[in-house]
Amino acid sequence: MNDNKYTFVYILSHAAALIVGFAIAVFALNAFRPNIISRSEREMTEKLSEAVKVIDRYYVGDFDPEAVSDGAIRAMVDSLGDRWSYYLTADELQSFVLSSMNMFDGVGILMQRLDDGEGMLIIEVYANSPASQAGLEPGCLITAVNGRDITGMEYDEAVAMMRSMVDEGTVTLRTIMPDGSEKDISVTPGSFEIDPVSYELLDGGVGLIRISNFEDRCADQMRAAAERLIEQGAEALIFDVRNNPGGQLKELIAALDFILPEGVLFKGRDVFGNEEIESSDADCLDMPMAVLINGATFSAAEFFAAALEEYGWAYTVGEKTTGKGYAQVTVPLSDGGAIHISSIEYFTPKGVSLAGVGLTPFAEAEMNYDDSVSLYYGMLANEDDIQLIKAEELLAADLKKAS
Repeated sequence: MNDNKYTFVYILSHAAALIVGFAIAVFALNAFRPNIISRSEREMTEKLSEAVKVIDRYYVGDFDPEAVSDGAIRAMVDSLGDRWSYYLTADELQSFVLSSMNMFDGVGILMQRLDDGEGMLIIEVYANSPASQAGLEPGCLITAVNGRDITGMEYDEAVAMMRSMVDEGTVTLRTIMPDGSEKDISVTPGSFEIDPVSYELLDGGVGLIRISNFEDRCADQMRAAAERLIEQGAEALIFDVRNNPGGQLKELIAALDFILPEGVLFKGRDVFGNEEIESSDADCLDMPMAVLINGATFSAAEFFAAALEEYGWAYTVGEKTTGKGYAQVTVPLSDGGAIHISSIEYFTPKGVSLAGVGLTPFAEAEMNYDDSVSLYYGMLANEDDIQLIKAEELLAADLKKAS
C-alpha cells in the first residue's frame, strides 16, 4: 500500500518482521526423519551440489556465497507454491521470533506525510518504545533526520532514509512540537513490547475488543479486556479481528476456551498422520457477541471467528476471509536461518477445512477502498465503520429481545 500517505512505521533496526502465520510451534528442532535419506532428497542434494560447482568453476564475476545459498533455499521453498511457507535469513528469523513475542526492534512511531510537504507527522507513539521515552508524542512534526531535511521527500524515500539511519544507531530528529516549539530529539532504537489487545465501551452497552494478533499475551489480555468491559456495564461484546495475521495455537485455544462452552475447539493432522484435538471445559462467556472479519483476517484469527460461528456463539460480520487451512512449523537451519513451512492441516470444531474457502460472514458489509485503508492504519472513526455499525445493530436487536 505504498500509494497511501500514511503507514505503520516501527523503523526496525533489523530486517522487517514478516507476517506471522498460524504456527503450531515456533521451532521444530527435531522435525527431520532420523537416519532416512529419501530418493528425492538425494537427487536434490546432488543437483544443488552440481550447480554450486558450476558457479564456482565457471562464473567470471565475483559472487557472495551466502547470498547465493540464501537465494537457492528461498527459491526451493517458493517453488512449493505455498504462500504460507517461506525461508528466513538469520536476521529475518530474529525479527520473526521477536514479533511472535509481540516485541519489535526500532523506534516505535506511526507517521503520516503531510500533503503540503512540511514533513512527517507523528500520529501515534507506542507505549514503552524508545520514541516514547525520548519525549516524542502524537502531533510532533519531523522535518529533518540527522540534519538532513525531509520536508520535500516523498513518503517512501523519507521512510527508507530514516530506516537506514536507524540501522546505524541513534538518530536525531528535528521536531516541531505540538505547542509550536522546535526541538532536536535524539532517539536510540531498541526492543519494546506492544499490546495485542485494546478495548473500549461503546454506546448501548456493547464492548469492543480489538485483537491485532494471536501472539504472546493475547489470550490473557483478551480475557482481562472482556472482564473489565463487563465490569463497566457491557452486555454484549464485539471482537475485531480484521487485518489480524494470526499467531500461535496456544493463544488461540486459550482465547476460545475462555469464550466457548465444553466441546472440541480444534482438530489438526500432521505430515505423519498424527492427529491433535484440543477441547474446551464447561466454563464459558455467555452473552451476545459478534466478530468483525475481512479479507485480511488470516489463520488463527479466521479460525477464531469460524469456531465462534460454528458454536452459534457469535455473529460474523464484514467480508469473506482468506481461506487458510494449514499451520506451520519453523525449523532452524545450521546457518542461523530457518524454514517456516506448512506441516499441519487443521479443521474447525465441526471438522471443516477453511483452506481455499475462507469464512463467509453471517452479515456481509463491504467497505470502500478509502475506509479499508483508514481501517488498516487504525484511523477509521467508529461512526464511519459500516461493519462495526452493522455488528452493533445485530447485538442491539438481541439485547432488545432479551429485555
